[in-house]
Amino acid sequence: MTSPDRFVPAGAYTGTASGNISALQAVTMASAQQAAVSTVASAFVGVSGAGSSMNAATQNALNAATNAQSGAGTANSTANAAQGSTAANSTAINDLLAGQKAQDTGGSVFTDNFNRPTLGPDYRTFKWGPIADLVVANGEVGINQNGDQDNGWILAVNTAHQTETDDQAVSAVMGSDRNSDLVGAILIARAASDLSTFVAAIASRNNVWLGRGWQVGGNVYFRKWGEASVPVHTGDTVTLDCVGTAYQVLVNGASVTSAEDPGKVSPVEPANRFFGFGCQYGWTGIRWSFSFNIAGLTAADLAAPTVSGTGWSLRCMSNSISAPSGQLRFPANTFDADYVPPSNVQILDHGLGRVQVNKAGWYAISLGYNLTTATGVAGADLWWAPSAAGNFQLLRSGFNSGVANSAAAETFTVYLAAGSVVCPGYYLSGNSTITGPNTYFDGAFISY
Repeated sequence: MTSPDRFVPAGAYTGTASGNISALQAVTMASAQQAAVSTVASAFVGVSGAGSSMNAATQNALNAATNAQSGAGTANSTANAAQGSTAANSTAINDLLAGQKAQDTGGSVFTDNFNRPTLGPDYRTFKWGPIADLVVANGEVGINQNGDQDNGWILAVNTAHQTETDDQAVSAVMGSDRNSDLVGAILIARAASDLSTFVAAIASRNNVWLGRGWQVGGNVYFRKWGEASVPVHTGDTVTLDCVGTAYQVLVNGASVTSAEDPGKVSPVEPANRFFGFGCQYGWTGIRWSFSFNIAGLTAADLAAPTVSGTGWSLRCMSNSISAPSGQLRFPANTFDADYVPPSNVQILDHGLGRVQVNKAGWYAISLGYNLTTATGVAGADLWWAPSAAGNFQLLRSGFNSGVANSAAAETFTVYLAAGSVVCPGYYLSGNSTITGPNTYFDGAFISY
């Protein structure tokens, strides 16, 4: 193997048979460039065809690609940098493909490229055996190499995010290889938040395993469904697909083992839509083995949610609510029905029409109201607060004709940060009464 500038650093070909550069994935500069350009181009074709603008998954991918470019600049000096560059490029591509998959189904997508110093509070970890904790470094997460005493593993489930449907695809990019022939990196899908039940895929250098797992009494157990002898390298993407009662493990998009669970021994239900990963450490008494680090994790829906998209539609069907004059938010108990169930938003107060958004982006928001009698000047306004506990402010003020009328309506296009709260408001020059059935507050997420 030669470096890009044909410089071979001293000691590059020395070391133990299990730890030297021969253990790296065999990649030439020409083939790597051709494969990366081809795959990235294919991923962007789908995104462009959908008319998509930048979303969170794309931003994560761009961040990872920037890190990969930085790492590639020094890959000629150390084997570790070469591994890091390979994994970072794969992570960027995997993030893009996960985002494309979610756009195809209308479901959710989660990406994590571990570009931070710690794992963070979104993950709940479970550890068995006298081993060290998980650490995050150089965009990868794995078991700390110091402090390990005997065989063990750590599982980390993301309890802050779930897919919207039971059908999931959970993928991980294999990071640095630290003699991972005895133990494997673990993918977790269809998991309960306490890991009482889950489905797992385990990948080591020469083997991929598929089965279910469960935790009880402080111990974790696994039951094998399928297994295959296949090579796995740094930079490879291992995916666990769960569709109905069928499961399969793919390496770089090619299926390597599959299984059925027709009796749903591993539960399939909304409480089992969490996901995560795990790492292992093995010790034979003579030699040690760490599983692959995890360089990137994604989870995406493989089916369309029952109600796809993001938005809400509140209605006042029969209520009549006193509305004092002024520029104010709608009174309590104005709304008494939904035109369709809300999707991917939180209704904090149905009667007031207070809606909290989960996704940052552009929203089209429409509101209108009827009055029992014409009263001076009437206008429709939009109010906003930065959080559920924040103070409301007037965000947009609608047009009013300056003449007496018995109705007002307006549509606004606004950018909202995740966690923002919006609600409808009005301007009345005199006291009146808001009534149905043509009083509404609708919103839809229009960023893609």
